[in-house]
Amino acid sequence: MTTWTFLPAALTLAFSVILGLAPLPLHPMWSARVLGTVAASTLLATAGTLFFVAVNFGASLFPKIANQLPEWALIGDDTPIPAALGVPAVVLFTALLATALTVTLRAAAEVRRAEETSRAVLETDVPIAVAVPGRNGGVLASRGLLTALDPSELRVVFEHEGSHLRHGHHRYLATAALAAACVPVLRPLRARLRFAIERWADEDAADAVGDREHVARTIARVALLQQPAAPGPFPAFADSGVVGRVRALLVRAPDRNRVTGPMILLGTGMTTVGLALAALQLDQAFRLTFL
Repeated sequence: MTTWTFLPAALTLAFSVILGLAPLPLHPMWSARVLGTVAASTLLATAGTLFFVAVNFGASLFPKIANQLPEWALIGDDTPIPAALGVPAVVLFTALLATALTVTLRAAAEVRRAEETSRAVLETDVPIAVAVPGRNGGVLASRGLLTALDPSELRVVFEHEGSHLRHGHHRYLATAALAAACVPVLRPLRARLRFAIERWADEDAADAVGDREHVARTIARVALLQQPAAPGPFPAFADSGVVGRVRALLVRAPDRNRVTGPMILLGTGMTTVGLALAALQLDQAFRLTFL
């Protein structure tokens, strides 16, 4: 087994760690797209690497089974996978599958519960506004929010939550949550992605309202009224990086990056997705070359 087996996962993991530490100099819209792409690619690359090491370890233990596997499913040399690599790969891949299943089922249950109440006012004094996706989704608002804010502030909240719904931000958050649960080193990247998504919705609200300072004041006011809570599966108003978001709204609007944004997303996507496909060995299955 050569180091090429681990190279795709190692490169995507390193890239993810760097992006989790250093902010991208892009409009939040493009930052979120880049971070979401990298999170998904890193998860695939890591899972693919563990899977193929585990499969090849099993093949070295049971040669008759190995003869039934397609050529592309084998790592490519005749050296048996040592138990020091094979056993951890089997354990980690099994744990990854169990974690992915748990996170997916939990998120699906939370979506169903949220959809059941998203068409009505949430009867609580705590000011809450959450964008609930799905056919029966919408903006889930609490009685406390509706009574605490004036009409202009409520417009800011609903423009913000509407942005989440229009752009499908729940998909970004679900991808990042799954990646961070399965690969814990991706947690900083998840936090940065969540912040970028909130900033994206803030900028959309500022564009719709036409007053950046008013949006900033509304975010700050709702944050002061809310009780601290753990991040859920949906984007919620004023629940992530409030200070940074307010500061960003009190300065000039970020450039839309109409050229650099798509170019960086394209370059990042081609690189990380290519590495993920290489880790899944689809380059061998389809006779392609990524590395």
